[in-house]
Amino acid sequence: MHHHHHHAPFAIAGLLIIVTILTGVGTFTNYWGVSGNLHMGIYQWGQAGANRSFQRSAGWLQCVVVCQLMAFSFELLFCLLVIPAIVFRRMMPVHAACTLLSLIIFILLLISIIVFAANIGSFYYNALISLKLGWSWGITLAATILSFLLLLVSGSATGYGAYSEYR
Repeated sequence: MHHHHHHAPFAIAGLLIIVTILTGVGTFTNYWGVSGNLHMGIYQWGQAGANRSFQRSAGWLQCVVVCQLMAFSFELLFCLLVIPAIVFRRMMPVHAACTLLSLIIFILLLISIIVFAANIGSFYYNALISLKLGWSWGITLAATILSFLLLLVSGSATGYGAYSEYR
């Protein structure tokens, strides 16, 4: 086995934790679209009638919400698989499951940022105010870029045996 693959578990775990935090922050903050003092999130978290509001929202916005929540769910699942393996210093799974989860997360985040960016310019808040991309979207963009890096690291670690032992 190549020496740098001994560090792959830590790189995967570190990137995964960062991507999960960024996705969580991006998903649950309300600065996806901004204009002056106005700002909007992708979903009205914790507000009464949030579900009705979601059901009435544009299809593209529903798509972004679903992709974000799915990406976040897959990240949490990935954490459940990877972190115990590292904490208990047994063996780190570097097989196709990690690469597949990384790919799914990357694709979901990529769909979110592209769909939101493509539609926010033609979306008018209260039918009046045009919005620009905000920092919640930017954080999600960062999560997307890092999830691509996670995919590359997972992919490069795959194929060196089902499990990689490290000391």
